[in-house]
This record gives sequence, structure tokens and C-alpha cells, in this order.
Amino acid sequence: MRSITTFIFLWIGILSCGFAQNLKRRPFLGVQLSPVSDSLASAGNLKSTEGALVVQVIPKSTAATLRVQPNDVIVRVNQAPVKTYTDVVDRARQFKTGENVTLELIRKGKRMTLKGKVQPMPFETDPNADVLYDEVALGNNAYARSIIKKPKGKGKYPAVFFIQGYGCNSIDNLPADNPQRLLLDGLVAKGYAVYRMEKPGMGDSQGTQPCTEISYTEELAAFAAGLKELKQYDFVDTENIFLFGHSLGGNTAPLIAADEKVKGIIVYGITGKPWGEYLIELFREQSPMNGTDYVQVEEDMKTLLPLVYELMVLKKSPGELAQNAVYKPYLERRFDYDGRGHLFGRHYTFLQQLNDIPLNKAWKAANAHTLAIYGEADIPALNPDGAKLVVDVVNSYYPGKATYQFLPRTDHGFMEVGTKEDYRRLQSGAAVPARFNQKLVDLVDSWIKERLRKA
Repeated sequence: MRSITTFIFLWIGILSCGFAQNLKRRPFLGVQLSPVSDSLASAGNLKSTEGALVVQVIPKSTAATLRVQPNDVIVRVNQAPVKTYTDVVDRARQFKTGENVTLELIRKGKRMTLKGKVQPMPFETDPNADVLYDEVALGNNAYARSIIKKPKGKGKYPAVFFIQGYGCNSIDNLPADNPQRLLLDGLVAKGYAVYRMEKPGMGDSQGTQPCTEISYTEELAAFAAGLKELKQYDFVDTENIFLFGHSLGGNTAPLIAADEKVKGIIVYGITGKPWGEYLIELFREQSPMNGTDYVQVEEDMKTLLPLVYELMVLKKSPGELAQNAVYKPYLERRFDYDGRGHLFGRHYTFLQQLNDIPLNKAWKAANAHTLAIYGEADIPALNPDGAKLVVDVVNSYYPGKATYQFLPRTDHGFMEVGTKEDYRRLQSGAAVPARFNQKLVDLVDSWIKERLRKA
């Protein structure tokens, strides 16, 4: 068992770093990025959708030092052009702490150049909790960064393992107002040890391909290894470990729980279906939400249905599919195809493997108490059907073991925004109030404590 007293040191009264000897603190750019959409390019008078949209800037990061701002579009890193946001990620991996860096970007339609030096990633701190930086061994001298927070004091604590969704984004040193951090810190305040880990190729992790290149099998194996590590801490009540799967993490959770049993699984924003089926529903239902005429949606589906079938079932590569002149514009516009084997920012084999997951079999094998939550404004999850399907599957094998919960006014990212229409207005730049929904913390805490009382 790993003891928190044997491999941590105090830093201004806060546990900040510890046992991990293989991983070093990395230099980092410190931005959350997304692709440049057609609508954004049009609204910002951009000549194309090339570049990387800055969604968030992490304090004390390189980007913060350079005074990068949200909604900036990065178009060059050290003179190298940026076609997609993955280009920025690739360039940032080559940074070295203290070296010079130059970013060219477009801000409110104006091109500008920012210069400065690469900063090291600071450690996340918390005056109200112990923060332990550790590592997960992935085999072949590869490691992923893990971070666990626990309430101050001695004793054993029930634990929550947060499993993030689809994207390749670091979850280390999240800003204080980040909704994921507010959820995790809120659970720590409720008395839980809360564990998270980077995906292979992200953050301080080393020894693997970049996250954008790994398979889902590799990602799944990494989270399974993380769950085993979590059970080694002597302050964790191993009889009361809960998984919180956000979005795609809700598919991962029952898969790793099949072999490493847990007390319960909470999922939020889950589709509950194979990825191919989800994509078809996504294209059909989200298009009208984004302003596409219903007649055009019907026409588009004549192309998208066979395209998804050939990609997911016949396992054709995007390069093969792009040889079809009809498919190519759909791949580029609807799948974010970059011409280098990536769809939606991940290698295409990642999506193909997602489609092959036996989800219902995984839920049966997990045999865990289950809470499936759907937020009223959760557009990526489309509707509550996925959460309800999970509940139906679990209860069919273990009656009464799964619960569905509707969370009013909440979007896919745990923010309280109102209805789906309110969310769309927010995305278009309208002044719609948005804040983290604390009711999510209360809901999860209440459900876990009920399971603990019945133990």
C-alpha cells in the first residue's frame, strides 16, 4: 500500500509533489484549444478555418505570460503555420523550459505577434486539501501523470476516480473556475479522495505516442492501470471506490470496472450506444440545431449513412474514403478530417475501436451501483435516451441497482445555462448567464452517501 506520509513533501503547507520519480515537470503552453468553425471564421473575418481557437488560458502558463486571450486564433508557432489545433499541440511538445517562443495570432480580426519564454507547468495547489502528484506505469517504460486530492487529516476516505471524455486535453492544474475542477474540488470538500490521471501522451506523461495518435485500446488500458494504482493508497477505502465517467468516460468506466470491481459508477453526458449509431444521430439531430434546413439534412443523410457504415463497419481509412469525391467535403466539414488520418482530433482507428465496444456486456460485467445523469442543455449527448438506456440495461440484470437523474438547466460541461435554446444563444455570443451547477456536486454526494449507508 502507498502511504501518503512516505513520499510527499510540504510546499507552503500544501502537498504538491511526491513519489513519482520517472516523470519530470514539463514546459507547457497552457491553453485549451478547439478547431476554427465555419461560423467563427465568418464572424471573425478569417480567410479560412485554418488555425487553433483559444478557448481558455491557464494562469501562470506560457500563454498567460505572452498575454494570449480566449477567442484568439493561433496561426503560427515559432514561424511554423498552424492548420489545425493539433499542430499547436505537436509544436508545444517540442518546447523546452526557458527557451524563446513566438506566437502569431488573429485577435478580433487583427494579426499580431507575441514573444516570450516558455514557462514550466506549476503544480496545482489547494489550501483545503492535500494534493499528491504521482504516476501510473503503463509498461515499456511509459508513464502517465496521476493526481489525487484528499481531505486534510488521517484515516480512510471513499474515493472518486474522474474519467474525462473524448478530447486530448490536460487535466493537470486546471484553473480555479474550470467546471471540472469545481466538480472535483466540490467532492473533496464533501469528504472524498478524488483521483484523476492524464491520458497517455498528455501532460507530464512520457513513453507513448501523442494522445491524438493512440488507440482506444491503449487509452482504456491506461485508465485500468490507474484504477489499480488508486487501490494502492493506504488512505483510500478500497471497498468504496466510485467512478465518475464524463461523456466518453462513461463508456470507459464500466469497461475497466469489469475486471477491477468498484462500488459504484456515475456517468454524465453519455450516449449509451456504439459510436457509429451515435454519429448518425448526431448528424441528424444537431444539424437543425445549427441552422441546417431540414430538407438539406435529409439529403445530407444519404451521404452520411453510407460514409459512417464504410468507416465504422468496413473499417476504411479516411484516406480511402476521401477518394470518393462525394465523401471528401463531408469528411472535411463534418468529421474535421485533416488529411492525415485524424477525425474529430483523434486517429481514425480510435473511433473505429469505439464502435466495437460491447457496452451492454460491459455494464453487465461491471455489476456496480449506477447513477446516470442527463443535463437539460446537454447538446452533445443529444437527449436523455442514452442515460436511460444505461439504467435499463443495469436494472435488467440487477433490479434496482441503477438510477436515472435529470439535472435541469445544465450543459455537457456542468454549467448551468438554462435550456438547449439558451445554450445555443450562449454559443452564438449572446449574453446568457452561465455558472457551474453546484447541484451536480450535491446530487453525486447524496447518491454516494446513500450507497455508503447501505453497505
